[in-house]
Amino acid sequence: MSLFYRHYKGGYYQVVGEALDTQDDSIVVIYRTLYPSAYSLFSRPKELFFGSVRLPDGTVTDRFQAVEYDELPEEARARVLEALPLQKS
Repeated sequence: MSLFYRHYKGGYYQVVGEALDTQDDSIVVIYRTLYPSAYSLFSRPKELFFGSVRLPDGTVTDRFQAVEYDELPEEARARVLEALPLQKS
């Protein structure tokens, strides 16, 4: 799995990893925005993350497309984390 993705609407994201959804034992992708956002982490079922969407014009495209670090815009690269800071309880 790549670390960086571009959403079909244009936003860039960094994948943190995969996790088990204990509600139904499915796998979800945990990811974070590489732009200012009210939320720090997001999750989406793996099959939806790697799935496709139909655009208003009828075109079908990938929801997320893998990109290399060098392809990220400078403002997105500035938000990349080398390690995820975790808070102590």
